[in-house]
Amino acid sequence: MGTRVFILSGPGGSGKTTLLNKLFRKKIFKKNFIRAISWTTRKRRPKENNGRDYFFVSKEKFLARKKKKFFLESQKVLDNYYGTPKYFYTQAKHAQKNLILCIDVKGGMYLKKHHKVGKITTIFIAAPDSGELYKRLLSRAEKKNIIDERLALAKKEMLAQKDYDYVVINKNIKTAVMDLEDILLARRYE
Repeated sequence: MGTRVFILSGPGGSGKTTLLNKLFRKKIFKKNFIRAISWTTRKRRPKENNGRDYFFVSKEKFLARKKKKFFLESQKVLDNYYGTPKYFYTQAKHAQKNLILCIDVKGGMYLKKHHKVGKITTIFIAAPDSGELYKRLLSRAEKKNIIDERLALAKKEMLAQKDYDYVVINKNIKTAVMDLEDILLARRYE
């Protein structure tokens, strides 16, 4: 079995991380998948843990690693850098597991076009509508100007869903988890 890479992307507030956290509570996911944890220069939000949600690093450290080709992909999003370390792919390949990346739309599209090892399946996670997305972003306790920037970016990112293999609408968390689980388990051996 080759290592398949699953990319979960979608606008901030769509629920990507929440869905992934719920999936990785199940034994079948721990047994068959490795979850990559991105590096970011973004400030940590309340309830986020370093090493579980992201690796929070300085801009200088991030850019130094980027220069050394440390990342599978890296992108600048709203004045912050995000990147996926290559070692997660190596780890998944060595363990004969599949890799799940929870990354922004720019990073997802970059890997879909440029990643030449392993097979890639792309999954777009979308909020049911812009009103719900706004409510979710408000709950993050970020400043209004940041929320407005994220909403403007979300409108652009929503246009990319046509380029993804699958789209999961996260209206109901239980249903969205089941939809995502069905896709991941069906495609893991291809």
